[in-house]
Amino acid sequence: MRIKHLLYLLFALPLAFVACENTEEPKPQVEKEAVLTLTSEAVMNFDAAGGEGVITYTAKMVEVTREAPEAQVEATCEADWVTDLTVAENITFTVLANEAEARETKVVVTYSDKSFEVAVKQAAKGEDPKPEYAMDVKLAAAQRYASSEFGLSDSHFALAFADDAENVELFLLLVGAEGETVLAAGDYSSNTDSLLAEECEMFIWEPAAVHYFTEGVASVAVDGDTYTFDIELADEDAQLYHFTYEGTVLNMVPAEKPAPETFVPVKVEAYRVDTWDLGNFELDLYIDENNYHSLDMQDLVAPNDKYLTAGHYSMEDGSVTSWSNFVCNIETGEGAFIVAAELDLTHNADGTSTLKGYFESEYGNHLDIDWTGVIEGFNFSTGGDTPEPGETVEFTAEFFDGTYYGDGNYYIVVSDAEVTGSYGADGGTYYYFDIYAGVETEDLSVPNGVYTFDSSNSYANGTFTEEYGYGFLLTDGVPTWYYYAEGSKITVSDNKIVAELILTDGSKHIVTYEGSLSLGGGVLSEDIEVNATDWDVMVDYYGQYYNDETDNYYVQIFEDAETGNGRYFVFDLLADYATCEDHSGTFTASEDFGINTFVSGYLEDGYLAGSWYAELEGGSVAGVMAPLTEGTVNVTLNDDGTQTYVFDFKDDRGNKITGSVTANPFSSGYALSAQPKTKSYAIELPKRVVR
Repeated sequence: MRIKHLLYLLFALPLAFVACENTEEPKPQVEKEAVLTLTSEAVMNFDAAGGEGVITYTAKMVEVTREAPEAQVEATCEADWVTDLTVAENITFTVLANEAEARETKVVVTYSDKSFEVAVKQAAKGEDPKPEYAMDVKLAAAQRYASSEFGLSDSHFALAFADDAENVELFLLLVGAEGETVLAAGDYSSNTDSLLAEECEMFIWEPAAVHYFTEGVASVAVDGDTYTFDIELADEDAQLYHFTYEGTVLNMVPAEKPAPETFVPVKVEAYRVDTWDLGNFELDLYIDENNYHSLDMQDLVAPNDKYLTAGHYSMEDGSVTSWSNFVCNIETGEGAFIVAAELDLTHNADGTSTLKGYFESEYGNHLDIDWTGVIEGFNFSTGGDTPEPGETVEFTAEFFDGTYYGDGNYYIVVSDAEVTGSYGADGGTYYYFDIYAGVETEDLSVPNGVYTFDSSNSYANGTFTEEYGYGFLLTDGVPTWYYYAEGSKITVSDNKIVAELILTDGSKHIVTYEGSLSLGGGVLSEDIEVNATDWDVMVDYYGQYYNDETDNYYVQIFEDAETGNGRYFVFDLLADYATCEDHSGTFTASEDFGINTFVSGYLEDGYLAGSWYAELEGGSVAGVMAPLTEGTVNVTLNDDGTQTYVFDFKDDRGNKITGSVTANPFSSGYALSAQPKTKSYAIELPKRVVR
């Protein structure tokens, strides 16, 4: 029985196993494909000392239309000097030190059926790996520019290079030891400020491009007159540029300047073309019949088409222009540019003119000139009632006006016609005087005394300045100018002015005026209250103009901005920088430039600077002006876009200015835009307007 049952069980077992098998079809896997991407450099350089390497990558399976097994990233390297090869989020490895020749291998990274290779290169012992250069240029020519052209000392070396095709130009600025005038051998680097990388640049002609640099090194070797340069510069994207040069450097040794010479022209001619700017003349100083030095001069004082106004001319202020030419070789007529000039031009009573000063060529030729004679081509006669040079004119004025600027400064005009518009009435004659008395009278009348002409503009008491002193006759809207010279004086007695004026053309004008000399209307004489709506406001945002803690807003409020007429406020506000583009709040008068203050009013070169109240005509101060020196102003930026200013001020005389103004943004509106670092004040005083 036991045996039988056992056999039965043995035969039955296979049947049970068969019955337990899964007869269903296997479920298909999601079909995927491997994607492997190298995200670091494909070539890795190591110096002989070895080091750690990191390979970055991405590996992922993306769905496709066929089955693919899951995969793992693997990395292999056959070289035994690459060790610790580890695969994780990144692939890391170690390069052992090299005691022999340069060598290289590769790391192979696989992912399913995808792979990439990374070259691993190691320098020989004592050899650094070669960098990858964006450009490697062999230069063929070199020249040094005079350091003085860039306002630098002789120990600065401004070098220009070009390749053989003249397609690549490199400008390099190196700094030698103090006192060096010739570039010495050595290593120059931006790390030691001996190579000024940010001043270096490369220009490529085709395709046109300019490259600027942030750091660099230059190795310089010197053998006699031969220089060898090895230069490596990096730009802001860390791209490297390599330049080499071997040869001479033109002008490396600064040429000695020729000794100054005294030059007396055989004649002087003035030449101009009608298409040139008004007041632009070429003054030709003849060496002989065929050769001359030409000074291209621009009259910046009173430009006209007849002559150059007497005064000072120089290349520094642009009144002698870069079109000036120096003839440095009489036999060949070879020309050179004039690079420096200082000249004083005067017109004499006998019809002659005097030219005194110097000019220099780009090669250092220095000529001193002190010449008096007739300048051919100048025409001092304007016809009509305009006085000729050397003539004496007696003039009686009927009108008197002016502005008191404080500190004893009286700026006045006497004329035979009212002061209107930009200049005055057509046919009128006007004389302006900028008088410094040093005292202030009760009604702001010009104090009695004798005032002498001050050509140096020292603003000394008892003088009147050349800077803002002039007269003119207005004909058909065009002024004929009168400029005062040494020897002029003004005598002021009770309600009378007698000005004895010597003009730069040699004429003498005796100007007389009798009547009130009070300028009391030019300042605020009583308290005022201003309450208004529908004015115009312009807000300029100057950012951190005064300091890092404040935002500066320059606010101008016009009664009528379109015409520039009527009452006017200007506030120089300093808001908290942290509030960011918001000039609302209460501001207090101060000279400390603190948060929530406004800058007190003051004058700067004839402009209203800081905070002021004034009365305008045609955009210029025409009546009262009062600096805001005490008090507060509260600013509200309203939901409807208007701005309300509530104020309680005092001016420098203690007069109160109170009230409020609500204004609409004018023109381009209330736009916060970065302004130039130097403010352009909108309102100019009469001293600047007339001239």
